[in-house]
Order: sequence, then structure tokens, then C-alpha cells
Amino acid sequence: MGMAASQARLLSITARLSNNEMEQQSIAYSKQRLSDNSEQINNAYLEALNATKYQVLTGYNGSEASYADLTYNQLTGLNSVANGKQYLVKDNKGQVLVTSAIQKAYEAGNGDFNIFLKELGYTQASIDVTNHTASEEAIHNAWDEYLASVGKSIDDMDSQHILNFDYTSFSNESFDGYVTYNTAYTTDVNGQTIDLYKDSNGYYKERYLLQAFQTEDPTTGEIITQVGYQTETQEGTDEYTTVNDVTYNTETGTFTYTNMDGEEVETNVLYADTDASGNALVSEEQKNYLTWQNNNTYIDEGGISYQVTKESKALNYEGTTTAQRELYDYAVALTEAYYNNSNSSTTTTLTYDAETVNYYKNIFNAMSTNGYTTTDNETNLKDTDWFVEQLKSGALTLAYYSTTDKSFVNTTLNSDESITEKEDSAAMVIAEQVYQSQMDQLESQDKQFDLQLNKLESEHNALQTEYDSVKSVISKNVEKSFNIFNA
Repeated sequence: MGMAASQARLLSITARLSNNEMEQQSIAYSKQRLSDNSEQINNAYLEALNATKYQVLTGYNGSEASYADLTYNQLTGLNSVANGKQYLVKDNKGQVLVTSAIQKAYEAGNGDFNIFLKELGYTQASIDVTNHTASEEAIHNAWDEYLASVGKSIDDMDSQHILNFDYTSFSNESFDGYVTYNTAYTTDVNGQTIDLYKDSNGYYKERYLLQAFQTEDPTTGEIITQVGYQTETQEGTDEYTTVNDVTYNTETGTFTYTNMDGEEVETNVLYADTDASGNALVSEEQKNYLTWQNNNTYIDEGGISYQVTKESKALNYEGTTTAQRELYDYAVALTEAYYNNSNSSTTTTLTYDAETVNYYKNIFNAMSTNGYTTTDNETNLKDTDWFVEQLKSGALTLAYYSTTDKSFVNTTLNSDESITEKEDSAAMVIAEQVYQSQMDQLESQDKQFDLQLNKLESEHNALQTEYDSVKSVISKNVEKSFNIFNA
């Protein structure tokens, strides 16, 4: 071929060789990047294999422990933890984190535990309201326990006495928000008010305990022994109301009197009260019961007739401690349940469950003491990642109810016996799938690069052979030309 043509062909081959080498270098760089990507994928896979999540022990299937992912709802739910502990969550201000349902119930109750429970569909009334005798006894005992806790009893509050079970109202005028109960009184012939008391046998006047007392005879100056009693106004003084038809034996310490049947009786304990005529009615019984007559009057054991006047009073809360408030609320719950059973217009279908009531009582008391808060997004309460992140950052704290301390005791995410950090098996399965898919893609790309390199290598060898051949032709042509010109 001609010199010029050979030179042009050589330049063309040189360019193609250079381009071939650049493509091989580019693919080599791509293979290196595949190697780097492979290392990153492998590191991510190893990290995923080491991933853990927080779970809470929920129970046992035979001897095998069962766990659930740690969320607010899972941890704080009733009986949601295997050891039976009740957990509470607070924010960093100490306020109790509650659901919107509990928030609404608390605000509706406005400090009243019974209303709070009612809003949630429960009651703490544990009585069978159809059993009147047992219910009335339970109500009496509940009120007596509360009143005793505040230094009173049903039999001494405001000089009014035992509860009457024909309640008039639970929310009426000045009694709004309080249980009301009925008391009664009568008047004697002098118009003096006499308190009446009531038990299961009916209304009665309370007799006073007779006592032997010594006094000086104003005429002879002799010390004599007399029998009498002290009314409320005489207590704490030296004054007695003398009973002249009773004698006292100082040697035997006994009283002698004539009973209603005209029999002379000797007894160690004797009581008396004053009837409407001012006469002393003496008896061995402390209570002087009144008997109802057809003309709507009552007569006492002495045959004296009385008009009985009923009066409603509010049995309001007078305590200062949480325990006293709980006793009061319980007595109110029993009373209202019993009353509402006889009033079809106010009958409710509330559930009594001791465990649930106690669960809500602990939450209610904690909210009353510490205040409360809610979350703007209630789905967070079912989110494991959100809950754990809040706990780790200190935005939320944990506590559990201690039956020994009768209060909530602080605990932590990593120290609580019910919470454990376990391998995230679900995440590991996903990581395995992702790793395998990514590695398959890398392997496929690597094979493609190898095919391209083999093709380029073959092309490079062919170009190099052609390059050497053309260069040899050019070299011979140049040598021949020199020989011609030298001749």
C-alpha cells in the first residue's frame, strides 16, 4: 500500500487501541466499585444480624416464655405483663401519660373516682343489690369504716344517727354531688327536741346509763348514795338527773327497780330516759323503741305518743388522705348502686371487676397527685420504635406499682425484669433477603463486566496484530525509499 495510506491506517489503529484500553480501564474501575459495594452490603448485612429490639414478657406457653414488642399499650395494659405488675409512664415533668379515653373519663369525673369509673363502664359497687339485707349491711359497714377513719361514726355525726335506707336524692339542691340520708327527731310536751335513732328494728330514743353517785344531804349534812344519769349537757359536770324509783346496793354494786310487769328486778346495768311527761322510763335495754300507730304517730314503751319528723342531710366528704377518700368513694358507690336498683329510670349496666377497678384506681390516684398528659398522635402508643426512642432520650420514664409501698416505683428500660432486649428475628429475615438480592445483582453485573473485558481483550489483540503488520510495512517502505535515493 502507499506510504500515506499506511500512515493513515496506523493512526486509525492507534486510536482504536487507545479507546479499547480506556474502555478496559473504565470497566476495571466499575469492577472495583462492585467490590466496594459488595463490602458495604456485607457490612450492612452483618449489622442487621446484630440488630435487637425491646420486648416485654407476656406469659408462658408451657415452659416456653412468650414476648411481645415493647409499646406503651402493651406495657401499661391490664394484665399485659406476665408477672402481673401494673406499669405507668410519665413525661419528664412527672405527669402521667394516659390515653384519650382515660383523659376524658378523668375530666368528666372532676375528681370523683366513681364518675371516672362510670365513664369507663365500671363500678366499684361489689354488692348484690337484689339482696336488700346484705346490701344494707354492706352499706352500713362501708359508711361506718369511712366515718371511723375521720374520727366519727354513723351514730354520732352532728347528733344525727343511723342511716335510713329510703334515700331521697343523690343530686338535689344543697346536696348536689353528695349522698343524702334521712334522720328523724320528735318533741316532748315541753316542745324540747328529742333526737331519734334508727336501726333495723325501727326508730328509738336512746336511754342513758344509770350511775350511783354520792351527794350531801342539805339538811343533815350526811353523805348519801343516789341513782341518776347524765344527759349530753350534764356530761363533764357534777350534775345528775336523779331517778328516785331505783335503789343501789353499794355492797353488791347492783340496781333494783320495778319493771313494766310490776316485778322487782335486780341488775348490774340499768338505763333510763325521760318520757314526754318528764317521768323516767327505766329498763335493762339501752334503746327505747317507738311503735308506729295507724294514725301516723309513734308511741314509746311508756305509752307516750310522738310525732316523728324526718330530715334529709348530706353525707359529705370530710377526710384529708387518699385512703379516706377511697373509703368515702366506695361507700358512695355501694349506696348509689343500691338506690338506683329501685329506680328504673337511673338503672345502669356497669361492670364490677375488682382487678379492673384497682387498676383504674391506681391510675386515677397517680393522675390526681402528679397531673397528666396525652400524645397528639395516639398511634404512637402502639409504635415500638417511638416508645423506645422516647424512653432512651429521657422524654418518658417508667414506673411500676409496688404492693409493698402502695405507690408507683421508678424503673428503667434496661433494669426492669419484665423487659428484655432480644434479637430481631423479623429484621434478620428481611436483611437476609435484601443481602441475597443485592449480592445476586452484583454478581450478574460482574459477569457482564467480565464478558465485556474478554471482548475488549480479543479486540485489543487483533488491533495490536494489525498495528504491528502495518508498522512493519511502513518500515520496509521507508528502507526501500532510502536505498533508491542513495543509489
